[in-house]
Amino acid sequence: KTMIQLNCSQTKNNGNAARVIGGNGYVAVLASVPVSGSSRLDALKAFADIQQKYGTVLSNRTPDVREANLGARGRYHRLMVGPPSSAENANSLCKELKSAGYPSCWITAY
Repeated sequence: KTMIQLNCSQTKNNGNAARVIGGNGYVAVLASVPVSGSSRLDALKAFADIQQKYGTVLSNRTPDVREANLGARGRYHRLMVGPPSSAENANSLCKELKSAGYPSCWITAY
């Protein structure tokens, strides 16, 4: 299976960003899989693998998969971890994962 992983980026939250941008807050994105017939399932399987390895950080987290259209770069299923919360909390989760050795995490509005 093919996975594209990007680095964690920091997002500043001005207090209203979750309501304005995402409406439901922010989540950490752990992986992005090119859309195919099995990509949604592949993303969920990837979460199970990542959760097994980084269980202390992800033990109480819920996975979600959403499609993202990146224009000329194509469509991807993004593996996200919730529940949605503030940008600061989502970024904190990425930092915890990076400290534990998982290099590919970034945040996005949910």
